[in-house]
Amino acid sequence: KQWYQRRVRGCSACATSYYFFLCCRAVTGFCTGGNYGLGLIYSAEFMPISMRAWNIGILDIFWTSGGVYVCTTACFVMGLSNGWRIQVVLTVIPVLIMLIFMHFMDESPRFLTIKDKKDKAMAVITKICKANGVEVPQGQLFCSDERSGEYREMWTAPYTKGSIMLAIHFVCNMFLLFGITLLIPDMMTHAYCHLDSWFDITYVDSTGCTIYTQSEYVFLVVVSAIFLPGYIIGALLSETIGRKWTFITSTYVSAVSNILLLICIDETLTCIELGMCVFWYSVYNEVMWIYTSEYYPTYMRGMAVGVHNGIGKVGAAVGTFLPEYLDEVDITDTLYCFTVVVLIACVTVLFLNKETVGEPLVDTRNNEHTPINSRNKKA
Repeated sequence: KQWYQRRVRGCSACATSYYFFLCCRAVTGFCTGGNYGLGLIYSAEFMPISMRAWNIGILDIFWTSGGVYVCTTACFVMGLSNGWRIQVVLTVIPVLIMLIFMHFMDESPRFLTIKDKKDKAMAVITKICKANGVEVPQGQLFCSDERSGEYREMWTAPYTKGSIMLAIHFVCNMFLLFGITLLIPDMMTHAYCHLDSWFDITYVDSTGCTIYTQSEYVFLVVVSAIFLPGYIIGALLSETIGRKWTFITSTYVSAVSNILLLICIDETLTCIELGMCVFWYSVYNEVMWIYTSEYYPTYMRGMAVGVHNGIGKVGAAVGTFLPEYLDEVDITDTLYCFTVVVLIACVTVLFLNKETVGEPLVDTRNNEHTPINSRNKKA
C-alpha cells in the first residue's frame, strides 16, 4: 500500500484536470485509511500491557505532527504559483521516509503464531529479546485455533453489543474530529462571534477559487497542535482511571464544550472553547482506538479494527460535507449538529460494560461473557 500511495500521491501533483486529481486523491485516501488503523494494531501487539496505551498515544502524536507539518508548509507555499502542486510534493516526503523504515519492521509474532508460522514467530521473539538484552523465554508457542477472523463473527455473541456501540462511536468521533478542522475556517469566514476581528478571513480570487489567508493557516497549526496534549492526557487517563471511565469523561466534557461553543459572548472565549473541543475530541479519539484494539482477540483484531475504521470514515465524510452545506445558511445550525452527535456518543458510552485495562490481548474475549473454550488463542 505504501508503494502505491507514494506513486499515486506524486501523480496528484502532476494532475492536469480536476477529475484526474480526484481519482489520485481517492486512491491515496484508500491506502492511507488502511495504514492508520493497522499501524496501531501492529504496534499494540508488540507492547507489554503496561505500555500499550502510551504506545498508541505516541503514535497518535506523530499522526498529529503530520497535520501540523501540512498546515505549516501550507503557510509558505499555498500563496505561490502552483502552490498546491508544491504542497502535494511536500506531503510525499514523509511517505518516502515511512516506506524506507517499513523494510526494517518484522511481522507480529501473534499473527505468525496464528498462521502456524511458529519458526518465524520465534525468530522475531529472539530478535526482540536480543535487542532488549534479555534471555529468550523458555517453552513453546501454542495456538489451539488457526482460523482467521470473519466479518460476521464481530457482530455475533459475545461481541454483538460491543461492536455496535464501537461502530457508533467511530462514526461520532470521526464526524467531530474531521468536521471541526473544516468548521473552524468556516467560522472565521462567516465571522462567527466576531472571529473576523482576529483573522484575515478567507476570500475568493478573480478565478473563483477560495483562498485561505496565512493567518488562518497559522490558526490551523495551533489547533492541530492542541491535539498533541490531548493524546498524552488520553493515554494517562486510560492507565489511571481505566479505558471505560476515560471514554465517559471525554464524551461528556466534549458535550459540555460543544454547548458552550453555542453561547457566543466574545471572540476570546470562542477561541478557548474551540481549543477545549479539539482537546477533548482528541482524548475521545485516543481512548477509542485503545479500547477497540484491546476488545477483540488476536485472530480477529485486525479485521474488526479495519471494519470500525471504515465505518468511521462515513462519519468523517458527513462531518466534512455538512459544514460546507449548512454554513451557507447559519453556522449555528452546524454547531447544533455537532452537539447532537456528541450527545449520541454520551448515551452509547454508557452501554460499554467491559473494562479492558490491564488485560492480556489474547484473553479479552473471555473475561466478559464466556469461560475459556476451544476457540481461544494462547501464544
